[in-house]
Amino acid sequence: MILSSSFLSFSPKAGLCGWEETLNSLTQAKFRRADRFSHAVLAGALSCLKQYNLQEFSLYFGTSNGSIESVKNSQDNIFQNQFPMPFAFINTLSSTPLFFLLQYLNIQTAAISIAHSQFAFENALSLALIDLKQKRIKNALVGVCDVWCESVARSCKIDNEAYEFSAWISYEYDERDCVKFFGNFNETLKFIKRFKTEQVCVSPNFPQHELEELQKTAQVCRSDTAKTAANCSAAVICEHFANSKMPLFYIGYDKRGGYSFVNIN
Repeated sequence: MILSSSFLSFSPKAGLCGWEETLNSLTQAKFRRADRFSHAVLAGALSCLKQYNLQEFSLYFGTSNGSIESVKNSQDNIFQNQFPMPFAFINTLSSTPLFFLLQYLNIQTAAISIAHSQFAFENALSLALIDLKQKRIKNALVGVCDVWCESVARSCKIDNEAYEFSAWISYEYDERDCVKFFGNFNETLKFIKRFKTEQVCVSPNFPQHELEELQKTAQVCRSDTAKTAANCSAAVICEHFANSKMPLFYIGYDKRGGYSFVNIN
């Protein structure tokens, strides 16, 4: 993988991110009736693209919750026997920010939006690698974004601290890169043993007893990046890129017994 650029942003501890302010610092364009989710996606993607003059690319985007605030507002309208406002309804689509982005850039390209509670980034990256390997595209822009909705968190009794999250990378293909998914730890461990690596990075929620088993095979570090974010793999990968720590061997865990493996050279 030849890294072009990366962008990573979290919620500040004192409150939520000012995505619209970040976006205004990047462009004078006004995205009328775009919600906070779209602002977060646009801020991340444009920040990443600004680092590298990428003229031709395909877009791969993942999210765990999508535009959750707009979904809630539209549902509230329906439950109150009212019609949702047209743009409020359009903003419920997780792919809406991609429309804003491509319209702003004035380009036509492939754009894929993926929703997955844990492995959104890995799935988006996997699709990008397939297209790059088959030479359908030359460059890929891959991102993950999620925003916080306090009213939903309160009704669902979610205790963790609020988080908002936008992480993006742009890159070219290296034949050694791969993304794999496994149904249990033994499959994952067997696959890891094929790689002679000094260090493997695991997600913050990785089970302790399996971490100890993995340490018998490789040197392991548990990432503290994005502890409250479901798709913390994007944060780990962008952080490694920013620190020029290559190659990267990363194992994700989805709390339901599923595992992901990402190898980026």
